[in-house]
Amino acid sequence: MVKHSIATALSVGAVLASLVAAPLPAAAQSKGISGLFGCEGSGKKQEGGALIGAAAGALVGRAVSKNEKTLGTVLGAAAGAAAGAYIGCRMQSTDQAMAQQATKRALDSGRSESWSNSRTGASGRIDVVSSSYGPPISGETLRFERGVQTLRSYDAVGGDYTARGTANLRSSPSTTGKVVGKLSAGQRVEVLGGAPNSNWLLVGRDGYGVGYVSAPLLNQSGYGPEASCRIINASISTRNDRPTTERYSACKDDRGEWQLTAA
Repeated sequence: MVKHSIATALSVGAVLASLVAAPLPAAAQSKGISGLFGCEGSGKKQEGGALIGAAAGALVGRAVSKNEKTLGTVLGAAAGAAAGAYIGCRMQSTDQAMAQQATKRALDSGRSESWSNSRTGASGRIDVVSSSYGPPISGETLRFERGVQTLRSYDAVGGDYTARGTANLRSSPSTTGKVVGKLSAGQRVEVLGGAPNSNWLLVGRDGYGVGYVSAPLLNQSGYGPEASCRIINASISTRNDRPTTERYSACKDDRGEWQLTAA
C-alpha cells in the first residue's frame, strides 16, 4: 500500500513537475541576450530539479498528513515540484550569467569569447561568424577583376585592415577557390564588403574586387562605424548533457540593445 501511494505520488508529481518546469515553446521572434539563456529554455536541469523535488515532497507530504495520506502525498508532490523547479533554475543561474556576459562581450567587440564554470562543469563559447555595418551592398554596384566571383550582395564592413601574415586571395569565398593573388604581412588591405553569413571578405584594389580573404587572417583597426548586426555561433556544454551549438542573428534595436533570432 505504501509503495502504491508513493508510486502514485511520483506519477502525479511528474505531471505537476511538467506543468511547473516544462519549457515554453520557443517564440519565432527576436529576444534579448538574457532571454537566450533564460530558465524556460535551459534544458533538462530544471525538469530534473522538479522531479527530484516532487519525489521528496511526496514523501514529506505523506509523513505529515495523519488522516488523509493520499491527499498529503499529492500536496507534498505539488509543493516539491514547485520548489524543485525553482532549485533547478537556481542551479543554472551562474552558468546563465556567464553565458550572457560572454555573449555581450562577443557582440560588442566582434571577437569570440569563452566561458567556463568549474563549480557546475558547464562551459561555452560564442564565435562571431560575420558582422554587418549597414545595409547590404549590391554586387551589381561593384567592379571585379576577371575570374573573381560576384555575389548578389555583400555585408557592409567597417574599420581599417592589415594582413597578419602572408595570405592567399581566392577567386571565391572558400578555401576551394582558386588562388588569384597574395597579401604580405603588414600590408594595408582595402575591404569592399563581406560575403554574407561567412568570415570571408572581398579585397579591393583601386575600387576593383581582386579576391577573397578569410577574416581571421586580417587585423582590424581604426575607428569605423559600430556593427549593427552580427551572426554568432553559441556553443554550450554541461556536465550531463551533450554539447549543443546554435546559430543566431543579432541586431541592435532602437535602444542599442542586441536582439537575437535563431538563424
